[in-house]
Amino acid sequence: MVKAERVLELLRALVRIDSLTNTEKERDIEAFLLNCLASMTGVQAGRIPLTDDPARRAVIYGLVTGKTKDIVIFMNHHDAVGLEPYGNGRETALVPEQAVEFLLQIEQDPEVLHDLRSGQWLAGRGTCDMKGGIAAQLAVLEAYAAHPGNAGILFLSVPDEESFSAGMRSALPFLLKLQQDNALHYRLLVDCEPNQMDAGRLVAYTGSVGKMLPVVVVQGKSVHIGDYGSGINPLGVLAHIVDATEGKRALQEKCGAEWTPPPTWLYMRDRKEKYDVSLPQRAAAYANFLMFRRTPADIFQMLTRIAAEGAARYSEFSERTPAVTILTYGDLLAKACQCPGFDSFYKALQDEIGCQLQAGSLEFPGATIQMVERVLDFSALLDPVVVLALAPPYYPAVSSVDLAGGIPAGVLETIGQCQPVRFDRYFTGISDCSYCGVGNDMAMEDYMPLWGKNYSFDAAVLRQLHIPFLLLGPWGKDLHDRTERVHVPSLTVTLPHTLECIVDCIGSHADSPA
Repeated sequence: MVKAERVLELLRALVRIDSLTNTEKERDIEAFLLNCLASMTGVQAGRIPLTDDPARRAVIYGLVTGKTKDIVIFMNHHDAVGLEPYGNGRETALVPEQAVEFLLQIEQDPEVLHDLRSGQWLAGRGTCDMKGGIAAQLAVLEAYAAHPGNAGILFLSVPDEESFSAGMRSALPFLLKLQQDNALHYRLLVDCEPNQMDAGRLVAYTGSVGKMLPVVVVQGKSVHIGDYGSGINPLGVLAHIVDATEGKRALQEKCGAEWTPPPTWLYMRDRKEKYDVSLPQRAAAYANFLMFRRTPADIFQMLTRIAAEGAARYSEFSERTPAVTILTYGDLLAKACQCPGFDSFYKALQDEIGCQLQAGSLEFPGATIQMVERVLDFSALLDPVVVLALAPPYYPAVSSVDLAGGIPAGVLETIGQCQPVRFDRYFTGISDCSYCGVGNDMAMEDYMPLWGKNYSFDAAVLRQLHIPFLLLGPWGKDLHDRTERVHVPSLTVTLPHTLECIVDCIGSHADSPA
């Protein structure tokens, strides 16, 4: 039986470490986790360095073997978002009790004040997302390692979840090798991300939504604004594309009673570097598209149609407006390949972009836009065109219901005996669980300029792993906000007990003798 105070002790220690995502600060919490695991009796601990990572981060793992080869994976991410929302109270954000006192002085929201005054909630960066879940997992692992049962536990803590999921993508080959070398059977993965409460029941998930980041680069025809009718303003074309998609419910995808959030544009601007009175030559934008079943091919077929309609609507402003061609990045490459010297140009471009990504002077969306523009320049294509591409990160949509074997028998019923709970099919907040198995077709070579050399994950490994999973953690509120907080009884009592019961359930149905 895990003691509640042990969970709180671990939580306070974890929150005190500012493990800002996508920075070297993550290494501090990795060192803490590795030391913690190494100090536990019966735990095989280690670190898996990320390949070519400028911040030199690592995946941290701890393995407790049971009497059989059946394994429950406790997965989490140890990075956290920044402290900016706390303003002049940043120093309190890493000490839960101080964060509570700070918020009680400045907050006016009645729900927040009620929660914090009740003594049932702890605030601070990471208490909810997701160092609370880590603390509960560590406490259960520590107690179980002293007296293991039939099933084993693999603790897996990854960096970079809040940014580009480099940690989970890098963990895939390790998971497969560990499984094959030791003949393990991964029965279930439990990701203890925070959950919301609805009508008195915790809302947990048996799947995770997919995410794509389509990039649109529009090349128009630059003219003096006094001759507007003979040119094409790429911002005008782009505006029609954005207007036809931003927040549009008709483009949401439905699965049963669940819906994906609608498309959301995160960036839109011209590519001019200085002011003048001519129309910009190019403009670019990128957007979040979330999906349950749709593939990259489905999304790009839809965007091709929308882009063509947007260009047609823009052309209504002038009879002299020339036609706009719609191309995918693969179409553009096919044209550029016909130009002499393309192979050496493209290799040098990939290397250059890769160096900028490594140095941190570029991120994936900006790098994608640059590659499209550079290939456009090399191809000497001057006609008006809309190029559709895909930027990392890419998250496959995966449902445990569709994975081989699905959720092991009795697990959901066992959880329901531990606490009131509702299981939805898809978590729509995006998670590393997308890399637990292969959902739909993921062919991206025709769409993603960075695929292969500068961004990848091993789809072949995913096809072999196929790990059923649950997103099941403590009750939390306002993750990423300054009022981020976790419900203490849910974290320190209910979640550890539920995790213990899950492991016991898997062990009682174990069919893989050691």
